[in-house]
Amino acid sequence: MEKTFDVINLEDGIEYAIIEEIESNGNTYIYLSNVEDSEDFCIRKKIVENGQISIVGLNDDSEFDLALMLFAKKHKEVLEKISE
Repeated sequence: MEKTFDVINLEDGIEYAIIEEIESNGNTYIYLSNVEDSEDFCIRKKIVENGQISIVGLNDDSEFDLALMLFAKKHKEVLEKISE
């Protein structure tokens, strides 16, 4: 069974598939993969204000590290199999 993903265009005009959304401490992190180059992976944050959704970059390296740790923690079993 083939899985379908929602796709968005970022500010660079490139299409990215939304592969995961993880909520933590009032933030929603969105994990994206370039639809043309699966090695191009990025993380953004979803902000909702007055019913409007915005996708923004992360504040700094420490927020990126946190978001990456959340993803790794959620997918620990898969990552362990890959590293074997």
